[in-house]
Amino acid sequence: MNRPVRPIRQQRGAVAIMVGLSIAVLIGMIGLAIDLGRMFVIKTEMQNAADACALAAARELDGNTDALDRADDSGVLVGTRNRINLQDEAAPVTTASLTYSAVLSPNSSYQPSGLANPATAKYAMCTLSRPNLGMLFMGVRGFGNQTVGAYAVATLAPSQTTCAIPLGMCKPAGGSSTAPFGLVEGTWYSGKFGSGGGESLTGSYNWIDFSPPAGGANELKDLLSGVGQCQLPPVGACVGEQGQKVGASDAWNTRFGLYKGAYNLNNAPPDRTGLAYTVDGLGGADATTWPNPAPQNAYSGTAISGATANYTTAEIAHSPYQGSDPADVISGGSVSIATSAQLAANGQQRRVALAPVVDCGQLGSGTPGCPTQQVRILGYACVLMLKPIKGPTDVVIEYLGQPNVANSPCGSYGLGGGSGPLVPVLVQ
Repeated sequence: MNRPVRPIRQQRGAVAIMVGLSIAVLIGMIGLAIDLGRMFVIKTEMQNAADACALAAARELDGNTDALDRADDSGVLVGTRNRINLQDEAAPVTTASLTYSAVLSPNSSYQPSGLANPATAKYAMCTLSRPNLGMLFMGVRGFGNQTVGAYAVATLAPSQTTCAIPLGMCKPAGGSSTAPFGLVEGTWYSGKFGSGGGESLTGSYNWIDFSPPAGGANELKDLLSGVGQCQLPPVGACVGEQGQKVGASDAWNTRFGLYKGAYNLNNAPPDRTGLAYTVDGLGGADATTWPNPAPQNAYSGTAISGATANYTTAEIAHSPYQGSDPADVISGGSVSIATSAQLAANGQQRRVALAPVVDCGQLGSGTPGCPTQQVRILGYACVLMLKPIKGPTDVVIEYLGQPNVANSPCGSYGLGGGSGPLVPVLVQ
């Protein structure tokens, strides 16, 4: 009846072994989640810094002898404004990070600024590395310090341009049919704002319809009070339309913060400044607000004592149109003048714009391959609208150069047509 009692098998300690094995697995999983996640964030921060560095450097690649020195300085300045390692330290950008090439090529062919040719360098590469990143958890599994790197390549490419005003700038007599067409940067050009033949050929401008024959005067007004022509016809396209469009002055003047009739701040945004520039004998105004050497350069030139500030200074200060009415556009009509506060709140880049360059002489004689009263676009010019107008005979603008060059005031962002200003874009 009595059975022998078997001893119970001892199992104490098995749980500790299982927990120990589980901890090793858990540390590995935590390491993957935290350490690799941290490295991914740092990689993203490094890439942002490399992108900014390359873009800033590429903007300076204009072919001048000091281009690479400026590119190094800009790349380092902008790159180091980015932070890495969870925003704990500045990005490790130095002049050694930057190399240059004349073509988009394998990374090994890029050269530092001391060896690259500034006249041909078109691509800027910024290469960054952050070594000795300690692992918080993966170190337990035998992983040592890691290195995170990033690189970016940028160049200058035509942008989706500043929109154009419907003002055809006449190629000067004897000027070339290729850029800059005989136009002189910083010089003021005045003349008639019309279309077709006759007396309009005596001025420096003609009304341009970008989509003839539709639209007419209303299209002109809409482009001037709106953003302008943003889908630019290519060089060689036939544009223009017969007839003088005298009702455009009110729409033109909205860009100076001058509102008449149905126009207001909501349906026709102004520029950031309404300050006007006039000189005796140009545009019919009898008040001089800017010196008259050649070139005038009201965009960024130095004003003489007592003269109006240049455009870039006035833009920052949001200076309104002068109360003295130097362009004589307020008298005889009910005109509302935008204040400095309104220009600051509603202003956009409205007076720096593109204008097509055309051979106005062919409007009267006819252009081969184009319908009557149309002419081919030779190219585009970057211009500054200098003052409000009373009618089509007193337009004055300043030629700011070709838009498809580095640092053009007409530059904007994003890839676009071949005629747009050159802006820095990432290619790798």
